[in-house]
Amino acid sequence: MEVTVKAALQKIGRQLDENIFPRVKSGGIVMPSEPAVSPLTLGVEKSYDKASRQRRPKSRSWERTSGGQRPARGPWPPGQTAPVVRTGLQAQCEDELNAVHEAYPGTRAWRQEEGLWLLTESSLLPGLLQRALFLTAISFSRAIVRSWGFWENFLAGPVWIGPRHTNFPDGSICAFEPTDGTWVIGGSMVELLDLYTLWALRHLHLQVFGRWPGRQAVHYPYERILELREDEYCGCGKSDELYGECCRDKDLARSQVADAVHFITCAAGGLRKPPDAVMRFARERIEPPRFSDLLVR
Repeated sequence: MEVTVKAALQKIGRQLDENIFPRVKSGGIVMPSEPAVSPLTLGVEKSYDKASRQRRPKSRSWERTSGGQRPARGPWPPGQTAPVVRTGLQAQCEDELNAVHEAYPGTRAWRQEEGLWLLTESSLLPGLLQRALFLTAISFSRAIVRSWGFWENFLAGPVWIGPRHTNFPDGSICAFEPTDGTWVIGGSMVELLDLYTLWALRHLHLQVFGRWPGRQAVHYPYERILELREDEYCGCGKSDELYGECCRDKDLARSQVADAVHFITCAAGGLRKPPDAVMRFARERIEPPRFSDLLVR
């Protein structure tokens, strides 16, 4: 990694530690905040360079997948026997595609009977050789969004970004704390993709410096022991304190065997892994999984 790229990443990491959020520009380029952006609600991992988002022509590039759909299970909560597509959500997503294409050039979209798939790329930092690839599934009938992140460069195929801050058990992106209301279904798709972009940049900081920058949520004591460094912010409700000064001693003093069993039981075995169909799509990019394939087997 070039010195200038590393320095930019380090500066953004320091700002995140200060609860100052960077700007996300067209193409998923993350820039340090100049001047500082006011801290937002706990768990919010976003700041948007609205001026860089210009209106895109009305053209749309849809790709339709073959085959019918049946109600999905597993990570998709159970619904009606014959789910009715939520036409409001569908219309909103279609209307937003212009803004998504403008904010993330090269976006590809696939329509399915039950929902929509988006493939977007984020460059993260100017001069960075690797980039982040996001596969995002939007279920209209369930009103749910799932996304998976991958690293990609010119020399290697897609590599899943995880397991930290991904969901159990499907390895999908966990870019914010849902209970904070950072983003809710029906919100801006561009803002959601910006959240994913910043999530990937935090992973890049973890990859380069070995440390997750900024606030985070890690609810299981055993998971905190496994993943958090002493100089990272704690994952409990007191997120403004470092783990070493907050929960570390209490977590270590607990029965780690009991906590490990609880973690494995409650967190789907404690393992996170994208479904095979998602991994295949990340490699081939020909046809996305049917929503019925996104099952916990």
